[in-house]
Formats: sequence, C-alpha cells, structure tokens
Amino acid sequence: MKNNNLLAVILGLIAVFVIGVVLLELKTVLLPFAISLLLSIIFKPVVLRLKKGRVPMAISLFGVLLIFFLVLFLLGWVVFSSTEALVETLPSYEAKISAFMFNIQASVLALAERFDIQVTDFRWTDAIEFSSITSVLTTGVGSFIKFLSTTFLILLFMLFILAGAGDLAGKVRMAFPEAQANRIGDVVATIDTKVRQYLVTKTLISLGTGLLTFLFLLALGVDFPLIWGLLAFVLNYIPNVGSVIAVLFPFFLSLLQFDTLVAPMLVLIILGGIQMLMGNVIEPRIMAFSLNLSPLLILVSLIFWGWLWGVLGMMLAVPLTATIKIITENIEPLKPLSVLMSGVIKPGDVH
Repeated sequence: MKNNNLLAVILGLIAVFVIGVVLLELKTVLLPFAISLLLSIIFKPVVLRLKKGRVPMAISLFGVLLIFFLVLFLLGWVVFSSTEALVETLPSYEAKISAFMFNIQASVLALAERFDIQVTDFRWTDAIEFSSITSVLTTGVGSFIKFLSTTFLILLFMLFILAGAGDLAGKVRMAFPEAQANRIGDVVATIDTKVRQYLVTKTLISLGTGLLTFLFLLALGVDFPLIWGLLAFVLNYIPNVGSVIAVLFPFFLSLLQFDTLVAPMLVLIILGGIQMLMGNVIEPRIMAFSLNLSPLLILVSLIFWGWLWGVLGMMLAVPLTATIKIITENIEPLKPLSVLMSGVIKPGDVH
C-alpha cells in the first residue's frame, strides 16, 4: 500500500511537471485561448438571451464584436496618449533624481569615511540613464501594440466558443448516461456562474478603484492621473501584489514632483485607503459568494501562473485556480484536493 501511495505521488509530480512544460511551451496559443474562454463566460448569458429571443447568431456575435473593439480602442487610445505624454515629461524629473542620488552618494561617502571604509569611485547619478528609461517606455508601447495583434486570435476563439453556446448541454446528454450527464452539466454550470460572478464583480471593483484613483490624483495635481487610474484598474485583478504596486508608483512620482512630503503622504494614505476600502469592504459585500481559496494557494498560483504567462498569467491566476477547485469538488477521488485548496473548511467538507 505504501509503495502504491509513493508511486501515485511520483506520478502526480511528473504529471504536474509535464503539464507545466506544455503550458509554457504552448503559451502563444493557450494564453489567448484562456483569455477568450473567460471573456466568453462573461458574454455567454447575453448571447443565450438573444438566441432565445430568436435574434440571429450572426447579429449577436456582431454586437459582442462591436463592444470588444470599442473597449479595446478606448484602452489603446488611453495607453498611447498617456505614455506619449509620460515620455515627453520624463526628462524634467532628471534634475531632481540626480540631486537625490547625489545626496545619497554624499551620505554614503561620509558614513564610509567616518568608519574608515574604502569606497570605489562610482557616480551613482550615472546609474540612471533617462534615455534608457525613455527607450524602455517606448519599447513597452511597441510591446503593447504587438500584444494587440494577438487579439485577433483571442477574438477568433471567443467567437467560436460563443457560437456554440447552449449546445454543450445537449451534446453531453447525448454522449453520457443521464446521471453522469446531469453531473457534468452541474459542474459546467457552477463554473460558469461562479467565474462569471467573480469576473463581473472584480471588473466593477477595478473600475471603481481606477476611477477614484484618477479623480483623487487629478484633484491633488499629480502628473499623469489617467495612467495611474488605468494602472490601478489593471493591477486590481492581481490579488494583494497589484494593489501595493498601484499605490507605490504614483507615490514615488509625487516624491519627485512636489517639494514637500505633504502631497506624497496624502497619495500614500488616500490611495492605500481606497485599495483597502474597495478590496476589503465593498468587494466582499458585492460578491454574492466566496471562492474560498486558501491565501497560501492564491500566492502560489500567482507565482505559478506568473512564471508561466507573465503579468497576464497573474491576472488569470484566481479564476483559473477557482475553476480547478470547482472541478475537484465535483469529482469524488479529487475531493481531498479541493479541501486542501480551501481557505475555510466547512463541516460538510470533512469526511
């Protein structure tokens, strides 16, 4: 029995490794497919309702296509215009950063001289080349435009998935016995409902967080409030880590922009308060259910999906992990795994 358990563990580790390699190697195709699958879950109720109203599928898909391109156009316009302004304004901060680095260098040299420590001749002010930073930002814009080119693949997957919306249940009933078909249907319906509710709620909370961030920074006079609002919206999909980054970036910029610490401290306190209010107070009240994922599991999933698929993988980490958990909850041999993935153990989960 012990040998069988050991063999099962070894085979499980090998399977996880193989799956990880496959996901990494097929990133070009699987990442757009995962995004399109999540988007189709959001649009699926609309398409099904139009289908029941005898609206032709072509018109329904055209409406989805129109919404998709409208959002994409607005996002691209905001990113392009804001980044262009950032690249033009960035050199104006060079003098402040150089002075700041010079003061740090002088302090380090004075401290080293006090303790009779030899320090090599190194100009810290040369460590930051603004031309390089500008080049990185420009390259980032190019990378974003390159990413937009993959939207064709995302769109293609999404349209095909939506075109077959509503047919899966009938095919399952034809392919499996009634009891098994009902079980599969329940699992698919649960995944659809919970993931959709999570994505819609998270999107609304992210929009609110981004809007409040934009309005506050605009009122305070911080440069590029639109960029920081958009950044807060996007990073809000990354649990915990994203909120911290969304606060620190405008805080560091405000340190360079203002001559006193009043405005930077307001940025740190107010933006931190917005993140805590939206994430810890409003979101739990709006969301009609809990994914019940272990905090450690969320951290591990962020690392895992981030390693596989980068920032987009970190944004998809929670819905993908929640989907895996829902599947394990409904497959008898995998129920112990779902208990291990849970954040709070319910009485019915313990056998």
